[in-house]
Amino acid sequence: MKNILILSCTAGEGHNAAAKALLERIEKEGHRGRIVDFFGLASKKVSDQLNTSYIRMAKHTPHLFGFVYNFGVWISKHLHGGHSPVYWVCSKVAPQLLELLQAEHFDAILSTHVFPVLAVAYLERRGHPMPPSIAVATDYTCYPFWEETTCKYFILAHDEMEEQYLKRGLPKEKLRPCGIPVSLRFLDLPSKEEARATLQLHPNHKIHLIMGGSMGAGHMQSFTKELEQAMGKDAELIVICGKNDTLRNALEKHFEGNSRAHILGFTTEIPTYMAACDVLYTKPGGLTSTEALVCKTPTVHTAPIPGCETYNFNFFREKGLSLPAKSQREQIENGLRLAGDTQLRRAMRESQDACAKPNASLDIIRLAVEANDESVTR
Repeated sequence: MKNILILSCTAGEGHNAAAKALLERIEKEGHRGRIVDFFGLASKKVSDQLNTSYIRMAKHTPHLFGFVYNFGVWISKHLHGGHSPVYWVCSKVAPQLLELLQAEHFDAILSTHVFPVLAVAYLERRGHPMPPSIAVATDYTCYPFWEETTCKYFILAHDEMEEQYLKRGLPKEKLRPCGIPVSLRFLDLPSKEEARATLQLHPNHKIHLIMGGSMGAGHMQSFTKELEQAMGKDAELIVICGKNDTLRNALEKHFEGNSRAHILGFTTEIPTYMAACDVLYTKPGGLTSTEALVCKTPTVHTAPIPGCETYNFNFFREKGLSLPAKSQREQIENGLRLAGDTQLRRAMRESQDACAKPNASLDIIRLAVEANDESVTR
């Protein structure tokens, strides 16, 4: 039995979702695991401030967010063997990480964000023995600063990402296109009929599922209102607002008494809703997009937040895995077309089936176990 440390970061919920998926698989395979918030090692206040800043920038100033991300990519491409400011910031948390590693034995480290593995690299370069570390991508691109790490392996979201990593100078032998890990619940879905019965949805209506989360409340309100007006009488919409109470309250007030609109807050039944719907509308976050990919849920991608989501948006578009659109009007037109065209949905599902990597978490855990076994025998 192995003891595996999973390092995540609160800057974006997708990293935590991937970490939870890995922990779920670790325990299913009979190993032990533990998720640790990297910046939480410094203090909860620092972690909370980072998460709040991330959400505010992504929500209120997305173009600034994109500029910061792309500037990071530029720095990453021009390091020429040096170290970035991000590396030195992460090194400030290295003493707390070392304290954790000295207090408890871990056989391997999995990281769902670049920040923790920069600190691992900092410690390793200073002579501290480290368990083999594996960096797990949660988007369909190569993140900046990964070339500054000392990871044993890098987990790519898809085989076609390899060229980006090679251009960044990462060794081919360290690249493993296992995919993005998702919860085991997305691998064992009910049928559409069973899902609708469980959720008490009409068995024959077209079901439009909208996932909003904590981003873009204003856009989500206008989008949902316009979609409700455009869809036919034999259709229903479901909006999952997550922890965005402002969005939920506004939509509940607007759709009060409307039996065709179902407004939800946080729910643990995302897999069931994906199984039940005819079309999903979501921003192109790496985790939600991958969950839909694994579920083979017909998807319309809404406009991306500049940065990683732009790469996700383009990858899914090019592969026929979604019908993406940047304007609200086109998003709704695509959704109505997808919901009403059986052949179009079937073609998308075939593309999704060809690209999906449902066993990503299992492949990653096996790789971590093998990496530890190799380090022990040396």
